[in-house]
Amino acid sequence: MGLLFTLACCGNAAAQQTIWPGTTVPSAIDNGASGPLELGVTFKSDVSGTITGIRFYKSSANTGTHVGRLWGPNGALLASVTFTGETGSGWQQANFSTPVTITANTVYTASYGLTIGHFSANWNYFTSSGYNNAPLHALQTPNGVYGTLGTRPAYTHQAANYWVDVVFRATSSTAPTIGSQPTSKTVTVGQTASFSVTATGTTPLSYQWQKNGAAISGATSSSYTTPATTSTDNGALFAVVVSNSVGKVTSSSATLTVNSAPAITSQPASKTVIAGQTATFAVSATGAAPLSYQWRMNGTAISGATSASYTTPAETTTDNGAQFSVVVSNAAGSVTSNSAALTVNASTLVLNASPASLSFGSIDTGAASTLGVTLTNSGNSSVTISGVSTTGSGFSASNVSSNTVLAPGQSATLNVTFAPTSTGGVTGGVTVASNATNSPATISMTGTGVQSNFTTWVSPSLTRVGKTDAPGTLSSIALSGARGETVDTQVVVQGPAGGLSNVNVSATALTGPNGATIPASNVTLYREYYLSVTGTASYGGGTNPPLGSGTYAEPLIPFNDPETGAALCGSSASLKACNASISAGQNQPYWIDISIPHGVANSPAGTYTGSVTISSSQGTSTIPVSLTVWNFELPTQPSELSLWTLWPPASGNTTTTLARALMRNKVMGWYDPAGNASSDETNMGLNRSGLDNYYYIGIQCNGGYSSIPSTSQINTAAANFPAGLGLDFYMADELNGCTGDYSPIRTLAANAHAANRSVKTMMTLNATDPNLYGSVDHWVLLDSLQKWPTLPFTSGGDLWSYTSCNAGYGNTPEWMVDYPPINERIQAGFLNFTQGATGLLYYRADGWTAGNAIGSWNNVDTTACGGGLGRPGDGIFLYPPAPIASTESAPGIRLKAIRDGIQDYEYAQMLKNLGQLSVVDTTLLPIATSWSNWSHDPNALQNARTQLGQLLHQLAP
Repeated sequence: MGLLFTLACCGNAAAQQTIWPGTTVPSAIDNGASGPLELGVTFKSDVSGTITGIRFYKSSANTGTHVGRLWGPNGALLASVTFTGETGSGWQQANFSTPVTITANTVYTASYGLTIGHFSANWNYFTSSGYNNAPLHALQTPNGVYGTLGTRPAYTHQAANYWVDVVFRATSSTAPTIGSQPTSKTVTVGQTASFSVTATGTTPLSYQWQKNGAAISGATSSSYTTPATTSTDNGALFAVVVSNSVGKVTSSSATLTVNSAPAITSQPASKTVIAGQTATFAVSATGAAPLSYQWRMNGTAISGATSASYTTPAETTTDNGAQFSVVVSNAAGSVTSNSAALTVNASTLVLNASPASLSFGSIDTGAASTLGVTLTNSGNSSVTISGVSTTGSGFSASNVSSNTVLAPGQSATLNVTFAPTSTGGVTGGVTVASNATNSPATISMTGTGVQSNFTTWVSPSLTRVGKTDAPGTLSSIALSGARGETVDTQVVVQGPAGGLSNVNVSATALTGPNGATIPASNVTLYREYYLSVTGTASYGGGTNPPLGSGTYAEPLIPFNDPETGAALCGSSASLKACNASISAGQNQPYWIDISIPHGVANSPAGTYTGSVTISSSQGTSTIPVSLTVWNFELPTQPSELSLWTLWPPASGNTTTTLARALMRNKVMGWYDPAGNASSDETNMGLNRSGLDNYYYIGIQCNGGYSSIPSTSQINTAAANFPAGLGLDFYMADELNGCTGDYSPIRTLAANAHAANRSVKTMMTLNATDPNLYGSVDHWVLLDSLQKWPTLPFTSGGDLWSYTSCNAGYGNTPEWMVDYPPINERIQAGFLNFTQGATGLLYYRADGWTAGNAIGSWNNVDTTACGGGLGRPGDGIFLYPPAPIASTESAPGIRLKAIRDGIQDYEYAQMLKNLGQLSVVDTTLLPIATSWSNWSHDPNALQNARTQLGQLLHQLAP
């Protein structure tokens, strides 16, 4: 039945053992005929027990009678047995009638006799070692052994193994048990730790120590001593596995705690306080707990200062320059921190008012105008305002109450209102009392009460003023912006019963902190021009419907030539901003741009005041202006890229005049003449140019094209432009669903990308095309079709948005005249930013309906999308220069909204660059969530811009 079955079927099988497993097969099963022999193995046992039988491996030719024998250490025969019931081959076993007792660690010989040979053997088996299967061991020498049949075998030949084995049963064998477990140890870094165990069980016992479950090489005794410990050994778990021939047991784990000397991870920082304040110093340290702290001042221990931080008593200037340090210690050692210096400044209480004077100009009796004064705590201690009082008829102050406390650097806005009850000039003042050393702060005011006989008001730039809208209530201009930014508003004049004639608008310089002035030449004035349009047809049916057919203010007639600055009033132009006539009940809005100069010296942060005057043959009205300049600056070159016409200039324009009319509003043309590029970079903010005037690409759906310049040709063209200016090619227009264009696009891209300087490629599409990833640098996508990729877009290149006459599903911003201007502004600004777009494209700016003539001012109805579908103002953002006798085309309100959007984008980008993207997202995503989900509320947009601007102001160095 075989050895495995024999062992499995017997009682106490678990205690029986053989030298070799029953599955072992010799390498040479049959070594041929040899005649009678006695073949054997010498062995010993680690423990006492009994030999119950003999085994050998049989070849099928090894027939005849086989007798097993056991020989004692002195050569005496201890027992023999004849094999019966043998199988044809394999392991054979015969059991003694009486088991033979053997002694531990004593050498015995087991053998079997055969008559004809054909025995199994492995030659050179015992050349280098014996074979161990504890507690049994087949010896290396002498082994294997052979001799004359029936005698104890004692000869060896080629260290052969003749595959003779015994069946052994240990006497009273017991598995190991642990009497004393290893105990946890605590040492200091650099010391060793010793662990030990006591165990009982049948010998011999073997030991293997483990660290964190892994065996430790050489750690095989009942005790183990670690090498010198390091801090990384802290918390290590040590256990030992004890084993013998019967079984094994694993001890419980002992924890090694390695105490590290303290190390300081964060040093105390120097502090600056004001006399009367406390100062807090803190340290962070690592090391074995518990850590002890002792703070010192100028090297002397401070009583009771024994925690990780220390707060001084209220300081005086006598403590100025004191040095504070701390000693951190534990059982393993101590460390002293660096010294932190304490600076104690004397308390200063200063309250400044800006501006220090207010001029309200001429205000109608019965009306009111409000200007703001910024009260700023410029000292280093809190200032408490105890009272605000005014003098002068019609003047009052609000928004700052008694007991208002301003922390150092904090500001509050004091609103000063002039509401004259009679005509004539009035002077007055505001007195702000406080505990500041320069108290009281005073502001002087002047104003004139008038009966202007006509109504004026102020309207925000995102409000389209209708010809007969009711007057608004806003009577003063209050704006805020950054250096390098153009801010805008509208002043509206309504004709009285008899109408108005010779209406003109003028502006004063704006006076700010410490006499700083924004000159009147930085205030650009326009008269808004009304035109009638046929409304946008079949807009898509979504959430952004047009306002429809009607009369809208859109073109802007400048008072001065935008290029030369010359006044246009004296020209023979058919359209003039000056000397306007306003019929009874009709509104005439005027657009006002205020360009805040670059440079801190030119426009330091603070409040600037001035006025705008509306004069007529029937009277005059003055509107006060307050401009807050925030303490940051927009770059001359916008971060957001743009391409704003893909057509040659219309009659009346040149490439230069068209490009500069756009750049005045922070929008770039298709390409800039190379000779202008350097000055346009510096003076106009040029941030990119096409190379298309050198090589028009014009790739078609079928793979046709106008030109594919080589890398060498691209290098030659690019060399004409200033180094660092972004250059690009407009490769193809709206090739949606095409595949024949792939080859020329890839070829041009490869040539452009191999150029000496970066030359980008772009094309307009409804969606990105994975087949062209790596070949298109600017993916210009029609957002109205709502196929914008998942953000962030990481497939190569960047994203631009564009708008066309195709209104798609009717949800996205549209730029026709009969849509509110927030459409242009939010796309160019906050929507482009939140949707991951870095650029903006529009196909044409001067697509005039009647050439360079008055007809193009009066008619902007176009059907660019075909089918007779009206698209008022599509392709028209500038208006012809001839009717206004200007050297440059005139802008429209929609172009101003685009400019303002590009400036909004800059606010968000600057904050992103300052690591404030999470704040930007929190502010903008509620109003610019997606192309189909955005706020149509101008106030929401303006509030978001104000939040970003105030944050940039606070973050300014």
